[in-house]
Amino acid sequence: MKTSGNKLLRVGVLGCGMISADHFTAWARCQGAQVVAVCDPMIDRARARAGQFDIRAAYDSPGAMIAAESLDLIDIITPRETHAAMVRLAARDGIHALCEKPLCPTYAEAQALVEEVGGRIRVMVNENWRYRAYFRQIAEWLQAGKLGTVTLARLALWRSSMLPRAEDGRVHALTRQAFLAREARVLIAESLIHEIDVVRALFGEVEVLACSTGRACGEIIGEDSASLLLRTADGLTVSLDGVMTAAGHETRAPDRLEIAGTRCSVVLEGAVLKLIGAEQQTIVYDEAEVRQNCFNASIQHFVDQVKGGGPFWTSAQDQLGSLRVMEEAYRLAGAPTLLGPTRLPPIAPPQITGF
Repeated sequence: MKTSGNKLLRVGVLGCGMISADHFTAWARCQGAQVVAVCDPMIDRARARAGQFDIRAAYDSPGAMIAAESLDLIDIITPRETHAAMVRLAARDGIHALCEKPLCPTYAEAQALVEEVGGRIRVMVNENWRYRAYFRQIAEWLQAGKLGTVTLARLALWRSSMLPRAEDGRVHALTRQAFLAREARVLIAESLIHEIDVVRALFGEVEVLACSTGRACGEIIGEDSASLLLRTADGLTVSLDGVMTAAGHETRAPDRLEIAGTRCSVVLEGAVLKLIGAEQQTIVYDEAEVRQNCFNASIQHFVDQVKGGGPFWTSAQDQLGSLRVMEEAYRLAGAPTLLGPTRLPPIAPPQITGF
């Protein structure tokens, strides 16, 4: 493990589920910190992760891990409804916390937590979508003024993750995150919160003008499709839509983004980023590499800023902006519309000779 400074920070990880492998991989590459212990209520799962990443200690109790390990940092990868309790536990012992998104299930809970913790510890949210290489490149182009005046933007996340798989009939998303079947809030809270954060990182704070949600998957109670119409303080309109029941699309398809500008425009699709207009540039990314590297970058940023005392790019306070947008979207949308067979127009297109 490499260091960046005179002290190697001791890290404990809470949660050894699906997403934790990306965290552990990032920690293994991080400079200046080392994971010394892991914790999961399923001790066999904790021991398996510890063995996989050569970590010496595994626990099934967060309190026991904290009491025994003299930790400097804690990485919280537990279910969303437990985040507040885990941050409070860290604050009690003066341990700086990196918390998976969302900080809390609702804006009100997150706001109360931020106020309660105050300055006792530093809390960063691992809202790592904005750390993706292509979004950081777009942010650099925007900061450099390459687009001129930005006139319209749209961001889309289309996936097939809530459709039954052909091989076994199981819903892919629910095999990865079974808890989503019980959640009243699914697509926006679990996935589009990333895209909301990206919009805020690129264009600043936004208000929600309208939102509509729907549900097609019979195995969940929350929404699996959503469209949000957003507007910045400068009047820029941004449309954001997502769907988890798009046949023919990948279960983990990347984002599609278009930004119109008076000097240059931007198109991102299939991990290919293009700057077009007065300047021309094409950058081809490896999506798997981009995905892991955004974990690497966010975790390294967390360690660097703890050691250096600088501000977090995705602080707990910043996360409140995304949760505020989420809450307003759900308020405007109401209950998701149950989607059934589409009613066709009463008149079919005419047959035209020769065409």
